[in-house]
Amino acid sequence: MQMKHLLIEGYCDGKKGHSVYPCKDTLEMGIHCLMCTQFSYVESPNEIAISESNGSIEEDSYIGFGDEMEPQDIKKREEYINSWKEICKKKINEAYDEYMHMIAIKD
Repeated sequence: MQMKHLLIEGYCDGKKGHSVYPCKDTLEMGIHCLMCTQFSYVESPNEIAISESNGSIEEDSYIGFGDEMEPQDIKKREEYINSWKEICKKKINEAYDEYMHMIAIKD
């Protein structure tokens, strides 16, 4: 068995009052959205995020490559994206190490 994580940007076209939705009319994003006819999504390449307990991502809990991060010289875009990925992976590992150090001190 193989486990992978999937990060997508989801959109809900649902309307309040339609209790037939898998979200039970809350229109809150979650894994249940994958079974809903009102849900659509796009890929989220080159993003780093921290998810909530239900797997959703709060508005201020992610950042993706784009906008002001884009290089002036479009030919260098792939180089910049690769640098972004390296920085993100390094920061994820640093966060893990910092957390493990913290709990070792507290235990």
